[in-house]
Amino acid sequence: MMPISLFYRLLFVAELFIAEFLFIFRRNKRSLFPLRAAGCVLVGAAIACALPSVYNVFYTSFTFLLLFAMTLPMLWFCCKEPWINIFFCGLAAFGMQHFAYGMTNLLMSLIVWGQSPLFGMYFEGQFSLENFDKYTLLLSLIYLLAYFVSYTLLYRLFGKKLSSQKIKLKNTSVLLLVGAALIVDIVLNAVVVYFADTDNPIMMIINSVYGNLCCLFLLYIQFGLIRSRALEDELGFTERLLREKEQQYKLSKESISLINYKCHDLRHQIHAIGENKGLSDETIREIESAISIYDANIRTDNEVLDIILTEKSLKCAKEGVTLTCVADGRAIDFMERADVYSLFGNAIENAMEAVVRLPEDKRTIGIVLRRVAGMVSVNVHNYYDGKIAFDSDGLPVTTKGDRAFHGFGIRSMKQIAEKYKGTLSVSTSDHTFTLNILIPCR
Repeated sequence: MMPISLFYRLLFVAELFIAEFLFIFRRNKRSLFPLRAAGCVLVGAAIACALPSVYNVFYTSFTFLLLFAMTLPMLWFCCKEPWINIFFCGLAAFGMQHFAYGMTNLLMSLIVWGQSPLFGMYFEGQFSLENFDKYTLLLSLIYLLAYFVSYTLLYRLFGKKLSSQKIKLKNTSVLLLVGAALIVDIVLNAVVVYFADTDNPIMMIINSVYGNLCCLFLLYIQFGLIRSRALEDELGFTERLLREKEQQYKLSKESISLINYKCHDLRHQIHAIGENKGLSDETIREIESAISIYDANIRTDNEVLDIILTEKSLKCAKEGVTLTCVADGRAIDFMERADVYSLFGNAIENAMEAVVRLPEDKRTIGIVLRRVAGMVSVNVHNYYDGKIAFDSDGLPVTTKGDRAFHGFGIRSMKQIAEKYKGTLSVSTSDHTFTLNILIPCR
């Protein structure tokens, strides 16, 4: 036999450790993690047993908060993580445990209408296995089912978003407010459980639903902090890329103009040398052909597009890639120069990375830019080898190792299309990758 308060404390420690494990098992673990975790569980149970058993609402709330606080250094002992990450995972686990507790109370109140259920309702007395009957077994199974469903649901909604990377938060003060709000919700719930009429199922159902909604709301805010910081970092990185593309465009414009000027003069010099040295016409044509690649000057009636296509055609020729383009450059005159340079530059660079590893007859990139039914249509297609994985947004996942600094090219193109109220989509068929962009004409 043991006091009911001790039974609940041990149950709480087990529930909390399971929830915390769900949030930390993908984090960076210390050596001998299983032994460390087992030791922490034993220490947690010992602390729960050492606390006096007093039937008081505020003391009970204090013991639960104390047990939660004691688990935080235990998490740090098991995981090689900064303290902010430990607090984030622990707070999320506490919210998960309280949600499951509320869900259990809700089901109990519905099933044992008008009676005090075994789990979740605190009262004085002794817990003994001698009183374990079929009714208690049924309630125990309901308890296990409620916690299993709640933990599984919340892990899929929130826990899977945590990876082994550092948890970056935009504002830690908001996280502290989330923790304070969760503590208030837990204390108020304890007050209702102690002082309300537990035989009134309506009151208990309302209390459980309110507590669960608070937990969901706080978890949403908590994990929204990560998403907000990630979007902020992604936006900042994209803006830096656009600024770099603007500088690159200016340099490319100057470089191509200088190359064309020099090649034009070089062609005349070759003719003069050929006449003076008696070079044959065939030799002169071969020399001119050798330098003609550097005198490429694509005309699409859009200066920026001309520069980017000329620049990329030189790179393609160096890699043995055939770049074909049918483009009405006037269709994108309304777009900013940096956007045009970034959009087509990223598209061609991605296509080149895919085709350079293919046989020569597959090293082709096609670009079509035209107006169609009041829309600007951009189509870039190329062959590829292997398999392409797509994320939840329908965009290809980068194959490069460090995803924190790669994979922004296609997202940058998507943001540019959306900037002009357009859409970007990709598709694959018969080892052909196709990028389609539709933007309303202006």
